[in-house]
Amino acid sequence: MAWEWLGPVTTAVVGVAGVAGTVWTAHAGRRHQLEAMKAQGTIGVAVALAAEKRMVYARFLQLARAAFEEASVLVFDGTALPMDEASLPPLPPGSKLEYTGRYEAGTPFALAMAELNKCYDEVVIVGGHEVGTDASAAMSAISGYVSGTVDVWGVHRTLGDLSTAMHEDANRVRVNGSSSRRTA
Repeated sequence: MAWEWLGPVTTAVVGVAGVAGTVWTAHAGRRHQLEAMKAQGTIGVAVALAAEKRMVYARFLQLARAAFEEASVLVFDGTALPMDEASLPPLPPGSKLEYTGRYEAGTPFALAMAELNKCYDEVVIVGGHEVGTDASAAMSAISGYVSGTVDVWGVHRTLGDLSTAMHEDANRVRVNGSSSRRTA
């Protein structure tokens, strides 16, 4: 009779262990599901930001190309106003550049630069300081082309550098503070 209690106690212990295992598994499953949802949400935000960057960058590059085309028209047509050379800094010795002119407000070039300037703010917001610095250099190069301080190749080089920086930034996905390269 001393062994009669062993069957019911063993059944009770196995039952409690089964219930505890079920509760622990359900808790772990919920925790895993929440972590997966958080990670998925973070990745979704990062992918959406990359898509927004691509749109802003593409718009800025389109506006920069349009402004450069207007600058070329202004320079080639000779419709830039003469510059007061006394108020300008001297060009480097041996430079093949010369001051060609400035532009009036309301010209297609001035309007194109105004649109480019508006888009610049968006570029700085989504791209940060590094991309903003490259975008500013591109705007300066386009303006410098009209004034004769930058040659056509300098503008193309600056726009190429900007395109590269924007491409690299838009294809970098940041998740939880770390940076990884998108493969899509």
